[in-house]
Amino acid sequence: MMGSPAYEENRSSDEGQVQVRISKAFWLSENELTQAQWSAAMLENPITFKGDDRPVKNVSWNDAQEFLKKVNDSGILPPGWKMALPTEAQWEYACRAGTSAPYANPSLNALAWYDDLNGGTHPVATKAPNAWGLHDMHGNVWEWCADWYDNTLAGGVDPKGSTSGLGRVYRGGSWFVNAARCRSSQRGSYDPTIRNDELGFRPALVTSE
Repeated sequence: MMGSPAYEENRSSDEGQVQVRISKAFWLSENELTQAQWSAAMLENPITFKGDDRPVKNVSWNDAQEFLKKVNDSGILPPGWKMALPTEAQWEYACRAGTSAPYANPSLNALAWYDDLNGGTHPVATKAPNAWGLHDMHGNVWEWCADWYDNTLAGGVDPKGSTSGLGRVYRGGSWFVNAARCRSSQRGSYDPTIRNDELGFRPALVTSE
């Protein structure tokens, strides 16, 4: 089940639950893309306060697509696979790691950097992972997803959201926001050209189509 139940505290109106079946295999990076990984492909770092092991930020959805294209064109990936942003359904499935509560662990403090108005980002994978070994799915930086935003979640098999829209989905919360905005079902959207201090991404390896 994707989205939040009607009784979940702090839920938003765009989180109505839908049933989803993910039929295609995918891998998701165990942490947010780091500044070192970004710089290795793009030969530049868009961040003033630098740290190789911190998540890359100040990258737009369009910037993320440029990074992914460079990797896909490099020839380093196994045949039949490509790197992409996860769909919103893939992202939430991986974030929940089999759970149905607001967070993948009852203690958000164990999982996430959040509500730190003066702290900024932190090195990746310094908080506990979820049950599937994925770090920082809650907090640190918001993560771009592939989908156009729609105020109603798309259910069904391998949903990809709307075919057009005004904003691309981001998920997961950030170092700057409170606990409620780090919930597994929390959704947001920005114009794909927007860059800010809280926005990064986590690449997925998916089957070529």
